[in-house]
Amino acid sequence: MARSGVSQNVFIVVIPKPGPARLWYDLPGIIHTLPSHHYRNEDPIIIINTTHSSMLPTTSAPPPTSPSIPKPEPSPCDLIEEAAALHCIGPLVDYAADLSNNVLHPPLSAVEMTCDKYNQYMMCTQGVRPDCRQSRAPNIEFMYETICEEKLAAIMKEEKTCLLEVENDKNVKECFVNKTNTLRDETPDTVSTTQNYECTVIQAYVDCLIEREETTCRDAVKIEISFLSMLAKRNSEARCELNTDATKARPKAQPLEECDTQGNCKCRLPGYYYEAARKKCLDVDECESLSSGCSQKCINLPGSFECTCDQRFYKLAADNKTCERIDQSPMWLFFAHGQSVWNISTDGKSFQLQRAGLQKTAMIDIDVKENRLYYADIGANVIERMNIEGTFPQAVQRFDVDGLEGIAVDWIGRNLYSLRREDVLVQSLDGRFRQSVYRNVMKLPRSIALHPSKGIMFVTDWSANAFIAAASMDGSHFRKIITDRITWPNAVAVDIFAEKIYWADAFLDTIESCNMDGSARRIIIADAGSVPHVFGLAIADDFLYWTDWTYRGILRANKHSGENITVLAQTALLPYSLKVFHKTLQPEQVSTCASRGCDQLCLLGENGAATCACGEGFDLQIDGKTCRSNCSDSQIECGGADPKCISKIYLCDGLAQCSNQADELNCPPRICLPGQFQCHDNRKCLPPGGLCDEVADCADSSDEMYCPHQTKNARKDFVLNSPSLRKERSVGEWDNFI
Repeated sequence: MARSGVSQNVFIVVIPKPGPARLWYDLPGIIHTLPSHHYRNEDPIIIINTTHSSMLPTTSAPPPTSPSIPKPEPSPCDLIEEAAALHCIGPLVDYAADLSNNVLHPPLSAVEMTCDKYNQYMMCTQGVRPDCRQSRAPNIEFMYETICEEKLAAIMKEEKTCLLEVENDKNVKECFVNKTNTLRDETPDTVSTTQNYECTVIQAYVDCLIEREETTCRDAVKIEISFLSMLAKRNSEARCELNTDATKARPKAQPLEECDTQGNCKCRLPGYYYEAARKKCLDVDECESLSSGCSQKCINLPGSFECTCDQRFYKLAADNKTCERIDQSPMWLFFAHGQSVWNISTDGKSFQLQRAGLQKTAMIDIDVKENRLYYADIGANVIERMNIEGTFPQAVQRFDVDGLEGIAVDWIGRNLYSLRREDVLVQSLDGRFRQSVYRNVMKLPRSIALHPSKGIMFVTDWSANAFIAAASMDGSHFRKIITDRITWPNAVAVDIFAEKIYWADAFLDTIESCNMDGSARRIIIADAGSVPHVFGLAIADDFLYWTDWTYRGILRANKHSGENITVLAQTALLPYSLKVFHKTLQPEQVSTCASRGCDQLCLLGENGAATCACGEGFDLQIDGKTCRSNCSDSQIECGGADPKCISKIYLCDGLAQCSNQADELNCPPRICLPGQFQCHDNRKCLPPGGLCDEVADCADSSDEMYCPHQTKNARKDFVLNSPSLRKERSVGEWDNFI
């Protein structure tokens, strides 16, 4: 069709009549271009002829003859209405985009969500005339109207659990795919109309439901078949009468098994294996066997599989397995080096000193949102944070850092988790509020990693009974998921996109992985020469990164196979904790905590939960949000590891009553000896015995101000230490800092 010197592209677009039959022609959920024998004469065909002007010949020539474009049939919609209707219909058909769902219709188990979508669709199309709206997707509208009919919807809600079981029945799915595959191979010449083919497909699914081996949830099966019958009969011209009687003979689909005369059998379709004991072809679960090689998620299908990526940050590569990061800005590795913290490029070619002058720093983590580095200096008994750009460090905690064995930033709930002795601790990122979320659950804690969007943390313990545990980040549920074949689980990391955890055992010299519930455990690397003593572990894209004490270096390998082990760098001292910095690895999302209104701490939980909590020395009030100290108005609360209430009499007496010295902060200059009471007007010093003796020795009566008894006034009467009494005295320097 192209003349010399002219590049001409011809696109043929077939617009079928309304009806979903052709969307079901191939594997469920996959929309394919139909072969030519499925085009019908009444389907309008648009031929778009495009010519590249840059390649037109310089000599004059008659223009190519363009095929005539047939005029569209009259439509009840104008351009604006049609665009609006098509825009609004999108959410109603998203059920067909997920291959793990039943593509004949939306899942009946999710009837509430389905009807909410339909209501939103009706609101979205309020400005569209009904005849126009109905002409765009009549079958879809009929289907949703049927599902949301009040009585039928009520029945579906009652059978929600069983409907979900039927929808997820692997045998039914496999049966349906096998039958439709057979139809694809055998039907083209025998199926004359779309309606007949649609009826055959629906009948195939009904057959699979009837043949279902499970005897449970029979009412749910009846509901499903009844609904399919209503769909089949929606068009009187189709004359689709489904055979729903299990006793009636039906033509059997072509079996998957092929056997020769000697009884040697095999499966005629790829993706299946023959099991001799059952004399049946069974689906190969490529996802479970890990033969899929998917970077992130794997969806098993009868006879096949599909890899998917988190579309916010990754795209599927041409091999349909690898997830390629959209943001190609460089990643950086941060690692603790004892007396310093460094960052290094992922190719090992660029080093930079991040923080020097430390005493003993082994544990670090990063917060991409605020561009901060957190680290615990065990030698200096402090947790600090600093901007990665190099600003001065800020102390987060100055006590109880000894014995700390891991820190992890919750980048969604904005908290810092840590392991210390037998407890799992959480505190606000600035360190103001701190509490134990789990007490006495650890023996020898070692490593911690978070999956904030799931509300789950993973912790390791290398005691005599070593384990890896998964726990709710709100302190509600702690369960051990790995307890055997584990000795020194030195490091744990979470692949948040694949929803797997990886850990390194420094005694067994292995790196292993499993699902987040402990299932599908497998060894990635088992080689004393490659992983002799791993300390820190991190995951990014398709790579594992780790620090090793024997190598005194940082290494990398493929996270699926453990192959291509590369030494990125070697260090002078032992390398410790390792983290990867990139915004893709800490995805931003709206936190449930944003709407909780918590006074001090908000702890994320599983299934989207969020719980308010209070720091040590505070009690959560009945509203579930407000925190109030368990101290009276005449007391001050001591924070830190030793929460208690002390009388304000002892404020600024020169002797620290609180372990965190809260009673000696922001004090005026002292003129008295330690232990003496200094009148608030700073004019007199009293011995301890002169306090609360019902005699005002200070000119401002401050020595009797916070006493448990009544205070004697100038007329020898006793009055309550009321706010009115405070107003009568002069406002001095003490009032400015109390």
